[in-house]
Amino acid sequence: MHSTPSPAKLKLETLLQRCEGAYSQNTLRGYRNDLRHFQKWCEKCGEEWLPTEPETIARFIDEEAETKAMATVKHRLDAIRFAHVMADLSCPTEHSEVKLAVRRARRKKSARQKQALGLTSECLSKMVAACPNTLDGRRNAALLSVGYDTLCRSSELALLAVEHLSPCRSSILIPRSKSDPYGEGRIAHLSEETSALLKDWIELAGLESGPLFRGLHTGKMAEKALSTSSIRRIVKRTAEKAGLSGAEIYGLSGHSMRIGAAQDMMVAGIDTLGIMQAGGWKSKNVLARYVEKASTSKLHRRRWEFLNSIPPG
Repeated sequence: MHSTPSPAKLKLETLLQRCEGAYSQNTLRGYRNDLRHFQKWCEKCGEEWLPTEPETIARFIDEEAETKAMATVKHRLDAIRFAHVMADLSCPTEHSEVKLAVRRARRKKSARQKQALGLTSECLSKMVAACPNTLDGRRNAALLSVGYDTLCRSSELALLAVEHLSPCRSSILIPRSKSDPYGEGRIAHLSEETSALLKDWIELAGLESGPLFRGLHTGKMAEKALSTSSIRRIVKRTAEKAGLSGAEIYGLSGHSMRIGAAQDMMVAGIDTLGIMQAGGWKSKNVLARYVEKASTSKLHRRRWEFLNSIPPG
C-alpha cells in the first residue's frame, strides 16, 4: 500500500515539474535533494519552507555551517532562492539576516573547496599503458584520452555520441555542458594518439551510432551511455592498475582529465583565454582554481632555476 505524499513534497514536485525541459536533469536533481533537506529541517522546527522567512533561513545556515562544507551551504541556499523565484515569491535570501548568516558561516570555516587531482599527460600515459587489449580496456583508454584532449567533464563525456565525431576522427562536437545549458556546443580537437585509440575502440565494439562510451555487462555491450559515476570508477580502477599511489587514486575523479589538461596547457605557456576556449570556461576565477597548483609549481621552479644561476659570492 502506497503512502500519500505530504503536502510539502507535492508542492516541491509540482514546482520542479514546471521546470522540466528548461533546466537539466542534473540541476533539478540537485535542487530536489537540497530542498527536501530544507523541508525536513523546517518540519522539525515547525517552520514553513515555501514561502519562508529570512530569519528561518539564517538559523538554517547557522546550523548547517556546524557540520557542512561551505560549498554545501551555498548549494542549499541557491536551491531555496530558486524555489522562491520559480514560485513567483519575493526572495528572502537577499535579506540582510541571510547575508549576515552567510558571512558568519564563511568566517567560521574555510570556503575553499577540495580540488580533484589533475590527470596530467604523464599520469595519463601511465594509465593508458595499463589498459589491457580487451573490449573494456580499449574503451577505457579511449575514454581517458578523449577526456584529456577535450577537457570534458564526466557529464559531457557521457553525452558524446559516435555522430559527434568528425569523419577523420580528428575533432568532436561537445553538444552540451554545465556552462552551455542551451546546447550551442563547442568543437574539441583530438591528438593522433587519441584518434587511434578511438578507432580501436569503435571498430572493436562495432559502433556505428549512438553513445560513444557505453557500459559492458558480462562482456556484452549496453545500449545506454556510461553514467558519470561509472566514469569516475573507471578513472580510479585504471589508476590502480597503473600503480598510482593510494593518495593519488583517492584524489582522482571524473573531472581529473579536465583539470590535468588545463594544468598542462598553462605550463606549456598557453594564455588564459586559450585555455578557457579549449575547456568551455566562462569564469577566469574557476579556471584559476584549476591551474593554481601547476602555476605555483612553475613559479617555484623558475625561482629556483634563477637562484641557482647566480654565481656564489
